[in-house]
Amino acid sequence: MDSRKRQGLLESHTTRQAGALTSLYEVGPLRLQRRSLKTVRAYVSRANLRHNVGELKKYCGKDVMLWPVVKADGYGHQSRIVVSCLNDQVEGFVVSTVEEAEQIYPFIGGKVILITCPLFAGMDQQLIRLAQVRGFHCTICSFEALRYAGRFLRAAEPQLNVHLKIDTGMGRIGCRGGDEQLLLQAVAQNDKLHLRGVYTHFATADDDDLTYAYEQLKVFQEFLVRSGLDRQESIIKHACNTSAALRMPDARYDMVRCGIGLYGYRNCGAELSEPLDLRGVLRLEAPLVQVKAIRAGQSCGYGRSFIAQRDMVIGIIPMGYADGLFRNLSNRAVMRLGQYDLPVIGRICMDFTIIDLSKLADPAEGMMVTVIDDDKTSSCNIASLAQLAGTVPYEMFTAIGNRIKRELV
Repeated sequence: MDSRKRQGLLESHTTRQAGALTSLYEVGPLRLQRRSLKTVRAYVSRANLRHNVGELKKYCGKDVMLWPVVKADGYGHQSRIVVSCLNDQVEGFVVSTVEEAEQIYPFIGGKVILITCPLFAGMDQQLIRLAQVRGFHCTICSFEALRYAGRFLRAAEPQLNVHLKIDTGMGRIGCRGGDEQLLLQAVAQNDKLHLRGVYTHFATADDDDLTYAYEQLKVFQEFLVRSGLDRQESIIKHACNTSAALRMPDARYDMVRCGIGLYGYRNCGAELSEPLDLRGVLRLEAPLVQVKAIRAGQSCGYGRSFIAQRDMVIGIIPMGYADGLFRNLSNRAVMRLGQYDLPVIGRICMDFTIIDLSKLADPAEGMMVTVIDDDKTSSCNIASLAQLAGTVPYEMFTAIGNRIKRELV
């Protein structure tokens, strides 16, 4: 076959392939149409997300702003989905890094973005300039960071918005030891900086005993009075995560930073001054990719950690520890299909998990199994799974892998 004919055949094949791909893809090769694959999906409820923000705002009071925390890709719910749902309900959002701020910037509808990871000496200068141009609110807590950032800020651009972070006893990010007042003065004397806020963070707001949290609050309040910031209404004062916002009304100040409550959960106990109806936002489902019978005495999975005591029917779902289903849930967790709890059997693998389908009358490939339920009474909701795994819902949510498509419903 001569080269011109071969080239013609290749071009014809490429044209046919492109036509076929057009029918599969929405926008580009990474956007498969919803109907094209029946695979693992995390469904994010717009209604429940907005309901939770309304509940939290009502509980905290009309004079307190609520800025949702959407770091770590919206606690695994996908930050772009979350901010798009909420930007007409709130005045600002909270992330951890400049990169996270930039990812949600097109979807925030002009609202404020606060970045909690502080500016630091050695930080990429392009990120500092990006924060200045975009108008992001940056955290500052050291003289080294002030001096370093000052080298790259441009006088022709708007001032860089900053929030001073005070370490009142968390022992993590923040200034302390008498540096607070000096840092305030340094910010005031730098015409490239604009002080927009001051804040702290509590170490024990989740604990039954709030004594230490109130000691931190006292330190913070004394600083506000000493510095005169308590009388400056233009400076945003904030201290509360979800637990503190619910349990420490004196600490709400101008704004609360709610994270886990936004997604339907709270770490503190039930002793609240009024009812709070938070609803689960995320439900994760996976298809059965194989259904088969095994006999008594057969094993399932690596290490033969499960041996069938009877003839049974098992199913395999295409989700494993690479997708955030912790390996220590092996032989312990359950999933749901309809009204039935389906035990996880054998070791959870990187890509697959085996479940016992014996309770089902007629299981079949393609049936969708609920892996993480949004129902608070379910045995596989995120709180139940976290308790089994010996961790917290935060870790379970943020571990959900990027192979799993998030879908707003």
